[in-house]
Amino acid sequence: MATKRYVTKYRQLREVYERITGKSISDITWYRVVASLKRYFSLEIESANAMSIVETYAGIKRKCPAFSFRTSDFSERWQAFKHFYDAKHLQYTGQQFLVALADYLKIKLDAVPRSTRYYWFSQAGLSYNALHSYQSQDLALVAFVATQWAINKRSRDCVSGHRQSPPVKSANSQVLTLVK
Repeated sequence: MATKRYVTKYRQLREVYERITGKSISDITWYRVVASLKRYFSLEIESANAMSIVETYAGIKRKCPAFSFRTSDFSERWQAFKHFYDAKHLQYTGQQFLVALADYLKIKLDAVPRSTRYYWFSQAGLSYNALHSYQSQDLALVAFVATQWAINKRSRDCVSGHRQSPPVKSANSQVLTLVK
């Protein structure tokens, strides 16, 4: 049974989330978000850092609405996010980050269209500039978005890498007339 204090804090956290994202959230969706925050961010509703965790997550959601714990590839995307987020004191220029990201994702940077690079940054609420200096924490969301592209690229390459057999042609034209 939840205590009155727990329920009050739970409601406050939800209100903070809704205020930051600018959107209301249904009861069941909020329940799922809290469960995911408990799993990935070690959220404890009554802890002193609960508000900070929810504010951080809501900020991420506001910048990148596609950020979701529910996707099948979330684990890989989360690892990329954490890799750059945990390097709190590192700074990268835009170009240095793309090189580090390509190395981390094991992709060739020249295979990434220029417009895609800009898209990654825009989805994270940033403007891309090759010479601009960014904090690693700010780039973590870019890594999260870029990882989805890398996953999709790997799947496309895997599918196109396999030679498809040519269509089988019937040597007998009577087979076609029988199908009609």
